[in-house]
Amino acid sequence: MNANAIDKAATDIKDTAQDARKDAHNAVDKVADKVADKAQPVIDKVAASVHSGVEQVGEKINAVSDTVSSASDKLVERSKEWGAACQRAGETGRTYVRERPATSLLVALAAGYGLSKLLGARK
Repeated sequence: MNANAIDKAATDIKDTAQDARKDAHNAVDKVADKVADKAQPVIDKVAASVHSGVEQVGEKINAVSDTVSSASDKLVERSKEWGAACQRAGETGRTYVRERPATSLLVALAAGYGLSKLLGARK
């Protein structure tokens, strides 16, 4: 074979390879387009489902947040009530001791004696 025949054969092979490459590329593009077209409805369904789930979780979080906030408000209110009740009891006790010191001393001694007997009997 001469050089021209070899160059022509090489050019023909190169052109054929490029055509085959283009055909393969076009075939892959067509398959990818078909897959994308068929996958889109599934993707839309999944996205809608996820969106719905996120909304439900958000609603549940809001409900829990409201419940916790309400419980917190109630606890604060009750703690204030208990604080006021303890303050009143302390004032009542101080007033009683000031008005009746002897009786208060006897009650304190009796309570101390009773506690010492209860705790001393455990030995």
